[in-house]
Amino acid sequence: MDNSIEINKIKEEVNKLKEHQLTLRKYFFALRDSTDSWVKYIKSDVSELFDLPEIVNENTDNIQHNYELIYELNDQIEELKREINALKLIQIISLKQRVKDKEHSQQIPT
Repeated sequence: MDNSIEINKIKEEVNKLKEHQLTLRKYFFALRDSTDSWVKYIKSDVSELFDLPEIVNENTDNIQHNYELIYELNDQIEELKREINALKLIQIISLKQRVKDKEHSQQIPT
């Protein structure tokens, strides 16, 4: 009978070890899944860092282009201001000439 008790104890120990093995497998698979997700997360962060210089260069080029456009528009605005001033002068001269012509026509008796 001692052998059967010992066999039962051994069977119990084997069952406990199997349960423990199942628990360890669950933990292993959970750890593996977590590690996979960490690796993916870190890879995405690293790839964003590698993309950063390209993005910075593109933004720098865009900013430079915008400054060029601003300078061009500023030059055009200055040209338009000069043209407006010239038109104002022409209009003033024209109005003075009309006033002069009107005064001259009023001075001549008919």
